[in-house]
Amino acid sequence: MRSTRVTGVLALLALMAACGGNAPAPAPSPSASPPVSVSLENIGTPGDTRLGLALHLNNEARTRPGIVVRVHIGRVRDGDPLPELEERTDAGWKDIALTGDKDGWTGTFRMTLPKGGLLGFLDVTPHAGPRVEGDELPVDVTLADGARTLARGHGSVRPAALSLDRAAVHEPAALGRGRWTEVTYTVVNHSRSAYPQARVQGEFGACEAGPDDPVEGAICSGSRRHAVTTRLSTQWYDGGRWKDVSAPDDGTPLAETLTMPLGELPAESRRKVRLRFAGSGELDSGDQLLTITARVNGRAPGTSDRSLGIAPPLTYALR
Repeated sequence: MRSTRVTGVLALLALMAACGGNAPAPAPSPSASPPVSVSLENIGTPGDTRLGLALHLNNEARTRPGIVVRVHIGRVRDGDPLPELEERTDAGWKDIALTGDKDGWTGTFRMTLPKGGLLGFLDVTPHAGPRVEGDELPVDVTLADGARTLARGHGSVRPAALSLDRAAVHEPAALGRGRWTEVTYTVVNHSRSAYPQARVQGEFGACEAGPDDPVEGAICSGSRRHAVTTRLSTQWYDGGRWKDVSAPDDGTPLAETLTMPLGELPAESRRKVRLRFAGSGELDSGDQLLTITARVNGRAPGTSDRSLGIAPPLTYALR
C-alpha cells in the first residue's frame, strides 16, 4: 500500500512539472546577439546652415556588413520645404535621397558596422528658418539588419536664426601695411521674427607663421594668436559712406571687439555689411598672419536668449 502511495505521489509531481504547476520558470536564455547602440551628438558652430550630427556607434558582436541606417527628420510646421541629408563617406559627402511622410522625411543608406566603436557623421540642411530662436527638428536614427532592428538613437538639430556668411576670398589674401583691404559679409535672418537691435562684432588677431609652415596656406590658430584689433584702422560702410569703427580698449571683455550696429533686421531678410581695414606701424614686425573672426547677434522680442551666427574666420598674409 505504501509503495502504491509513493508511486502515485511521484506520478503527480511529474505531471505538475510537465504542466508548469508551481515549479519555478526556467531562467531566460542569454541574448543570441551582443548589443548594438547608437547615440547622436550635435557638432558645428552657432549660425551654421548645414547642421552637423556625429553618430556614435558601438557593436559588441562580429563585423556586420549591409546594415541599413534609416534617418528620419521631423517636420517643424506644415509647408516646410524638403531638407537635405548628407552622409560622410571615405570619398567625401554623399547626398541621401529623402521621401516625405506626414511627420517629416526619411532617408536610408547602407554601411558595414565593424566590431567595436565607430564614429559617423551626418549633415542636415533644413532650408527653412525657425519661427523663433530655439526651434528644433527631431532626428531619429534606426539601425537594422534585415527585418531585425538593432538599435535606435534620438537627437535634434536647431536651424539657424541668424547667420553671417562672408564673400569668397582666396586665403590667405595679402594684406599690405597701410593699404585698405575690404571684405563683405552677408547677414541673414532666417527666422520669422524681426531683430530690432542686431549687430555685427569682430576681432582681429595676428601671429607668426610656424617655423615649418609657409605663410601661404598657414592659419593663425587660437593658441598662437594675439589680439591686434586696436592696432589697425577699421571702417564700415553705413548710410552711404565709410565710417570709422574702433574697439573701446578699456580693459573690459570687449576691449578688443569692434561693434557695428545694424538696427532692425526684419524677418526673413538679408543685408550686406562692408568692412575695410588697414595695417599700421603698431603691428609687430614678426607678425606674418592676420585673422578676422566675426559674428552677428541679436535678441528677438519675447525671447531671453540672444541668437548668434559666427562666420568662418578669414586669414590674411601680412606683407
